[in-house]
Amino acid sequence: MSLLKQLLLSVTVAIVAILIGTLVFSIDAAREYLDGQLQSESENSASSLALSLSQPANQDPVTRELLMMALFDSGQFQRIRLASPQGETLFERTRATSPSGAADRARHRTPGWFADALPLRQARAERVISDGWTQVGQLTLEVDDSYAREALWSSSVRMASLVVGAGLAWALFVVLLLQWFRRVLQQEIAAQVQSIDAGQGVKAAGGGSDRAMVEELMPVIEAIAATRERVQATSMEQMARIESLELEVNRDPVTQLPNRKYFVNELRRALSGADGAVAHGHVMLMRQRDLLALNIQMTRAGADAWLAAVGAQVGQVLQAHAGSGVQLARLNGSDFVVLMPALAGPQAMSLVQQIREVLLSTRVTLAGGQWCRWSFALTDYSASSSVTGVLSRLDYGLMRSESSGQADVEYVPYGDDEVASNTAGETQWREMLAEALESPEALSLAIQPLALKGPAGMEMRSEASLMLRTGSGEVLRGSLILPVAVRLGLSAVFDLRAVALGLAWVEQQANSELVIRISLPSVAQNDFLPRLRELLRGQQALSRLCLELDAHGLIAYPQEVADFCSAMALEGVAVGLRRLDQQPMALAHLHTLALRYVKLGGDFCEQALHSPGGLRLLQAMAQTAAALGVQVVVTDAVNAESARMLHAQQVMTLSA
Repeated sequence: MSLLKQLLLSVTVAIVAILIGTLVFSIDAAREYLDGQLQSESENSASSLALSLSQPANQDPVTRELLMMALFDSGQFQRIRLASPQGETLFERTRATSPSGAADRARHRTPGWFADALPLRQARAERVISDGWTQVGQLTLEVDDSYAREALWSSSVRMASLVVGAGLAWALFVVLLLQWFRRVLQQEIAAQVQSIDAGQGVKAAGGGSDRAMVEELMPVIEAIAATRERVQATSMEQMARIESLELEVNRDPVTQLPNRKYFVNELRRALSGADGAVAHGHVMLMRQRDLLALNIQMTRAGADAWLAAVGAQVGQVLQAHAGSGVQLARLNGSDFVVLMPALAGPQAMSLVQQIREVLLSTRVTLAGGQWCRWSFALTDYSASSSVTGVLSRLDYGLMRSESSGQADVEYVPYGDDEVASNTAGETQWREMLAEALESPEALSLAIQPLALKGPAGMEMRSEASLMLRTGSGEVLRGSLILPVAVRLGLSAVFDLRAVALGLAWVEQQANSELVIRISLPSVAQNDFLPRLRELLRGQQALSRLCLELDAHGLIAYPQEVADFCSAMALEGVAVGLRRLDQQPMALAHLHTLALRYVKLGGDFCEQALHSPGGLRLLQAMAQTAAALGVQVVVTDAVNAESARMLHAQQVMTLSA
């Protein structure tokens, strides 16, 4: 038997089986649907009639009979019966079978064999009739299934006709297709394969070792046998060239990671949803700020080996999320980037925290004895984002991270011009944050003790940051969860929880001062300050609690910050101000506030040592604060020369 005949027979058998199966399952599904509809009709009608009969106004036997007769006369029920609690029949109507009845005519239009093959379940419903708390009867309804049976028969006839027609049309189409395929196979395919090498003839029929199993493929097999070796050699050579070009164009030569060009293309594909996934996710940018110093300190080979090791360790962290399309790339000498598509907020933040911990563990010491520094920025993207917008937000986040001098991840969410948010991710965040607020053990404080050195000697204090433990056991830092809480309108709740945890800590730790950061969006909410005062009322050791605000609040929310400081002064709680160096305009408002200290960034202080303008600005801040009786504090690590300059300006620094 030829291949075409075998193909025709197999396709015919498969199509017949599919059509018969489709017909059987469709008819059975229709029957089950009608059964369900009949039962639902009986249940609904019985409930409605029972409710009507149970009304006080319908307790009269004549009224009940009229109500049941009216429902029975609608022609949709086979039997209606009302029995007393003792089983005595109070009312019963059964539809008689008569040739003149519409239901009987519908029943006779359905063949008996069809009704026997596909029986419908008798739809029956029973309800209790009561008069107040007294049961007066049992109502039984049976729906007439004649019309449903006729509908099932009519639907089955139409479906069978359609299936038979489709089968005949498919059979005709297969015959015509196979005839056309035979002509193409013999006339066109063989000629096209033989034209691969026009200078070589094909093997004679029957003269080669390659034999076709069926007669129709003999010319094609002979042509393929004549050109196989040449095509294979050419293909292997081309593949080697393509792989070499791909490595050269899309790979970083030092770390063998994808380069900037490849990453930008992948980010563009992720934003467009080209892979069929929803266009939302996160991007993390990491910058080695001291790469120039490392290149001077190490040999070129040593620096390259260290960068390659960093990329390999981050790649090992990402292997657990390989199924979600996470990609690591190197944008340039000091910048690495991670694309996290299809990862919701909590999963992305957990991965970001792991990457940060790995990079901090790979740091090496510089010639001055300090650790090399990493800066981190994180942003999310949506369907309305652009490549330029995503990269711009990451650059802005790195700028904020470098100016703050800290190793925290700066999270920069998409702006108002990108309104298509990750709805699924925000839903998961909202659920996780709500669960954390309900669970007393989900939120805790990470306490970092600080030893500050100043002209008056040493001073000890502790800084607290909120930590969230997820249901899977992962711990997320407050710098990652609070930006999301701000977006969801939950920052005030989390800040209040942090203050409550801080109050419990200072009561347990004698003579210890604790600093808790308060987010500006919380201060801007009208109900936050009254709720905070209510929380502080009656608490002990309030003098050892200090709430810290960002200096940007003096520009963005001057009145709210002033009211906050005044209220805390009345409660006996100290207030501090951080990042004053990033908001010089805030100096004009310091005299209006009751502050314990202001905080400057370590990078700003080190740069001021070599900048006359920066030094004058630092001196102005220190002198203004000193005149107001406000401490000036630098909690970032600075070199020895900068520390001496700061001490001369009456500024307290972190003790080595």
